[in-house]
Amino acid sequence: MAAAQAPQRGYFSAKANRFLAALVFRDYRFLAFATLCSGSGAWALIVARGAWVFGIPELEGTRGLWVGLVTFAAMSPRFFATPFIGYLADRVTRKSLLQWIYILQIAQASVMAVLVMMGIGNPLYVVALAVINGTLRATQQTAAQSLAPNLVDRERLPNAVALNEAMQQGSRLFGPMILFFVSYLAGVGGLGQGDNLLDAEAVASGLGTSALVFWACATFYLLALISALNIRTVSSGVIDRRRSFWANTTAGFAYAYSTPLVFGIILMAVAHCVLVMSFESMLPPLAQEKLTPAGARFNQDHVFLLMSALGLGALVSSVFVGGIISHLTRGRIFLLLGFTSSLTPIGLGLSASTGISLTAAVLMGLGTAGFMTITHTIIQQVVPDEIRGRVASVYSMHVGGSMAFANLLYGRLADIWPVGLVMAFVGALFTVVVLFTILLPFWRGIYFRGEARPVAAPAVAAAGDD
Repeated sequence: MAAAQAPQRGYFSAKANRFLAALVFRDYRFLAFATLCSGSGAWALIVARGAWVFGIPELEGTRGLWVGLVTFAAMSPRFFATPFIGYLADRVTRKSLLQWIYILQIAQASVMAVLVMMGIGNPLYVVALAVINGTLRATQQTAAQSLAPNLVDRERLPNAVALNEAMQQGSRLFGPMILFFVSYLAGVGGLGQGDNLLDAEAVASGLGTSALVFWACATFYLLALISALNIRTVSSGVIDRRRSFWANTTAGFAYAYSTPLVFGIILMAVAHCVLVMSFESMLPPLAQEKLTPAGARFNQDHVFLLMSALGLGALVSSVFVGGIISHLTRGRIFLLLGFTSSLTPIGLGLSASTGISLTAAVLMGLGTAGFMTITHTIIQQVVPDEIRGRVASVYSMHVGGSMAFANLLYGRLADIWPVGLVMAFVGALFTVVVLFTILLPFWRGIYFRGEARPVAAPAVAAAGDD
């Protein structure tokens, strides 16, 4: 019998070097932490706003529509503001853009907190502030995606892109989970006693609209700002000042649409986002259907818990994808995650127990986040730096815009049909999409031969020259 092989020295450090390789760069560590903090604040706002709107008794019969409207307001700027965002990401210094965005995010979260403290609870105010928050978030994501490749070497670029996505996706865990624990502590009287300024009963009565939630979100953005202020690398794209704004902006669209690999990945990402990623507006009714006992009152804590379960899977998957080195392995994992993304919503939608629902949510987060991380990684490897901001904004426009409109639709459908059936149906549709791609040579090359490799970038289109 052969002797067991002795463990290699430095095993865990070797694994860390593979899955966390980009963190050896100082500036990248600050960017990753800033992204995690800002993402936590953003996801905390999304679930808190949705849970608050869903809990308004006067909106009975249209609560799903209002949740969809608030979610649409937060995501739609990724569609409408994209040309300006991409131009900014290549026109100005990317780290400065990030810093100003975080300052403005602190301000909008603080305004929401003040409105709540004043007792103003009109949902239209929440919609307006969601638009502002969504515009700033779209700008932050594009700037961070454009800056990340400038902070690492070429060898660690795939890991840097994946870890940046892991911070975005993993923040679904941390922001809502913190809200869950704050709500629990408030409910048992842990945050205030007697005549204290922070009264536990007041906090527990409406955490979704409580100023505490929005001050916490402002704190997340403050931590992100402090981290971003420590970034030293100065970078920007290349803007041809001889051309007009629109000529420079459309160059990103021309590149994305004329590069088959980029265009194909964008189309797949859109299908994925429309069918299995646009679940935010369905979370409140889904939490009530799957986690709340029959006949019990709606509990927003269940929304926080469900989003945290999705975030847990997302964090694990994104970090794992960041450690994939082989293009062939990445292609096969891409296909596997496509099926995971499509089948887990069916399981979540049809589940009949809390345990199965939470398990399906973790697996759904694992599949969807890992799938999207690979699409980000492929595009960032292909796109040249001088136009990366504009192409990132094109990607964001298609992905974010499709999610905004899908959330609006699903929110309304949740008022008409059982939300679990809606989720199961769209999951089944994406299963058909994944099966169909296997029949196409383009996608078989990506899945089974690892052909999603960096390609020579075509010359940026000069369309729209003055």
